[in-house]
Amino acid sequence: MAPRMVKASYSQRSDGEEIVHHEKTLRLHREACEIIDNYPWETELKLGEETGEGGGFYFLLGDENGKHASYQFVPMDIDKGWLMLEVVLKKGTLGIFGKQTATVDFDAVTTFEAKDKIKDLFNHTVESLYAKYKG
Repeated sequence: MAPRMVKASYSQRSDGEEIVHHEKTLRLHREACEIIDNYPWETELKLGEETGEGGGFYFLLGDENGKHASYQFVPMDIDKGWLMLEVVLKKGTLGIFGKQTATVDFDAVTTFEAKDKIKDLFNHTVESLYAKYKG
């Protein structure tokens, strides 16, 4: 199977308290794991509490304005965060009629669990993820 191109967007502070947004195109699940593993968890959580503004991760397979699957992972504690999956196979007319979407809130998970779930973006198609997670 050819590797999938997954877009990673993440935010963290750089030289102080200003949040900087980063974007990378990933070919391998290992690259997504490295982004999560290299995130300055302790510093970001501390500054997030002080400023009320925090960073996070967004991994996207497909076109955000069309057919796509994405995971959002928001740090909550050291080695733990809130994880949500959104799969959009078809937006539908007026965003309602004929819509084919699935949303899964995994709630609080460890970074290990998040990385395991995010692996789906590299091993599955948007269609197969929709079939797996539709209600």
